[in-house]
Amino acid sequence: MPALAMPECRSGYATILPRDYYTSAEIFEIELERVFAQQWILLGHIAQVPHIGDYFVQQFARESILIVRESNDKINGFYNVCRHRGHRLCASAHGHARRFVCPYHHWSYGTDGSLKTVPGCSDGEHLDYTDWGLKPVRLEVFHGFIFGWLSAGDAPSLALKFATAAAEFEKMELERLKEVHRETYEINANWKTLLENYLECYHCRGSHPELCVSMDLAAMYAGTDSWQDPYFVGATPLKQSMKTASLDGMLVSRPLGAYAALSEVPSGVGVGIGVVPTLSRVIVHVDHCVSHALRPIDVGRVGWETRWYVSEDAQEGRDYNLARLIAVWDATNKEDIALCEGAYQGVLSRSFTPGPLDPKRESAITVALRTYLAMMKSA
Repeated sequence: MPALAMPECRSGYATILPRDYYTSAEIFEIELERVFAQQWILLGHIAQVPHIGDYFVQQFARESILIVRESNDKINGFYNVCRHRGHRLCASAHGHARRFVCPYHHWSYGTDGSLKTVPGCSDGEHLDYTDWGLKPVRLEVFHGFIFGWLSAGDAPSLALKFATAAAEFEKMELERLKEVHRETYEINANWKTLLENYLECYHCRGSHPELCVSMDLAAMYAGTDSWQDPYFVGATPLKQSMKTASLDGMLVSRPLGAYAALSEVPSGVGVGIGVVPTLSRVIVHVDHCVSHALRPIDVGRVGWETRWYVSEDAQEGRDYNLARLIAVWDATNKEDIALCEGAYQGVLSRSFTPGPLDPKRESAITVALRTYLAMMKSA
């Protein structure tokens, strides 16, 4: 493995990492334990499990994670792995169940993860049921958004990390959202290529005309420069007089939370949270919310997921038009797929040498990669 220090070029500017970090399957195996399992990852929203017994399954870095509502005030996370022979417990991406029954040998589990029945073996006969419950995944819910932690180590409190966003999240009533659209892409690139692309807007003026209609590019440069912690707070800054991120800067849905009661919605309202290097991002505008999540697959493939949310009582055709709602990020995502895949093709070349990072426009990349390298050093 290359040296675990942030590289610099001859000019003294930081660069991205040496080529092996993007092409080595051995390094990807280390990342599974030292990076992906050591950060909170965005799994979904409580709107996906409104009733007791509702569940959904989220894939992440070779893991299948089962999230289920056990009671009105408790949501559980488990590895989607039967304790008998390891078969996937739930094949459906979502559903409702009183018990989860493995399709292989029909071991069954409760929504609390406890083993309930083993065909041909009563509790205590050959095994103690209490020893063979589903293995848990730690969850934390921040204003409706569900995050998971895959290791046994200590996890930071999201309530503390995102404390400065809490008041605005509460005002927006983000627990009362509904998901109205989701796009999932598989990109032929290393996950860090996608991360680096997301963390800079150096390329935005020339590549993302839809995003640049409402986004204040200069403010975005300054904002990403302030992302000095792996857990950061920050909105997508809008140009003066723009109400939201849309193709004309005008509202694309009814305002969220307390803003719905105002006769005139102020311009530039927004808040957001993020986690790097295992990128999870929630961006909240006055009328809608967008979440982004990076899902590593292997060294040369990564999943990218974007979800759009509106107020839970908003009605399509009356309060929002779906095509207008998703237009900006739908276009931006598709443009970024081509950019990331093109960049990764160059990284695969034997001629590739990491180039300098612009200290004003790409500073967030430097911060994220320093964090990444520190995590890779941990044993």
